[in-house]
Amino acid sequence: MTPEPCRALIMSPSHVPTRRLIDSSDPPQCPLPARLGEPKQVACSSLCGGQLRVDSTAALRYFVYPPAKADLKSGYDQLTYEQRTKTSRGLEDIFAMCIKSKNSEQLLDVQVITWAGIVKRIMLGKKMHLNVSFHNGILYIESHCPPEWYIDIGTSRVLSIRDPQTYWGYNFETLCSSETPQGPSGGTVNLQTHFSVAVVRKIGSLKLLLVGDVDCVKPEYVQNPVPEHYVELKIKTSEPDRFRPVLRDKWEMQSLLLGGRKILVGYTNKAGVLQGVKTLSVRASHSAWRQKKIDWASRVLHSLVEYRAQAQQDEGVLKVWRVELGRQYVDIRELGSAEERALNPWCGARNGILPVRFLKGLRRKLTIPHLASAEARERALNQWRRPRAAK
Repeated sequence: MTPEPCRALIMSPSHVPTRRLIDSSDPPQCPLPARLGEPKQVACSSLCGGQLRVDSTAALRYFVYPPAKADLKSGYDQLTYEQRTKTSRGLEDIFAMCIKSKNSEQLLDVQVITWAGIVKRIMLGKKMHLNVSFHNGILYIESHCPPEWYIDIGTSRVLSIRDPQTYWGYNFETLCSSETPQGPSGGTVNLQTHFSVAVVRKIGSLKLLLVGDVDCVKPEYVQNPVPEHYVELKIKTSEPDRFRPVLRDKWEMQSLLLGGRKILVGYTNKAGVLQGVKTLSVRASHSAWRQKKIDWASRVLHSLVEYRAQAQQDEGVLKVWRVELGRQYVDIRELGSAEERALNPWCGARNGILPVRFLKGLRRKLTIPHLASAEARERALNQWRRPRAAK
């Protein structure tokens, strides 16, 4: 077993000191058990053909039962290389929702903004790396996407369908949803189309904006667009009677964060043929296992927010911190300028992990205090201009 890093400052490969922010053995710095507040949908968006439409239901799909004995591998051999890829979305979709939504004020009246999937992975204790920045009292969190994930430097596209089994899941989602409440189901797998929702809720004392994709919704969503009508779709290659309780807990965690109440599981054989489906209701009461995971996420997020108060930042120049999470620890370190530039292979101007155009949009829309003096803004932009000028 690999030992945990020591609690003293350790040196990262970039020679920037890394600090142990949390160890599971530390006394919690926030009240526990952490309670989940009621979820409230405040915005939605549709990604259609790679174009984001805020407050639009153009990509919304309705739940229908899939055809019996459907062959989930059908269509895989016809996929083009472009169809196997999708745009790495980072926080850009969330930024667009915060600026363009009619409920912008509600989206920004929070302490943490991130994807629901990131919080789910924190809850489950997955090992991962995150990038975080603080601005105007809000903690922004994005996944660290290493450069080797991108197809070409200078693009934001990543390979998503790498094998037939991955395609089965996307095809199952297509067969279980329709463009109209009455059906029919089906269509072609399209990674460039997603319906997303923005949900505000509390975890412990922290108010979060969580954004995530919704596979499909119940027909009742049309008249009452609330989280309880979201439907999550999953597939598993096994028989229903061999279902593992721990796996159900993990699936429920994903639906729970956005407020969904229903999961449809499709069971396939090893040839990718659908053998049957089973409906699961997301349990309202928290098991000891689930509460432990919620408490850990609350500790991690609370510690990151508190760290903001200790961090010193130059006026107008937002820093980026790399956060490494393990099952029982959280480490944090500040990135150097070269590492910051490497975060953004398509060379859009950023301040911290926030696009400069987003910060300008905030000032125009919400008339918040001016980000910084002209001199400070120029310093922030120059760190992105220098490498391009060098080329």
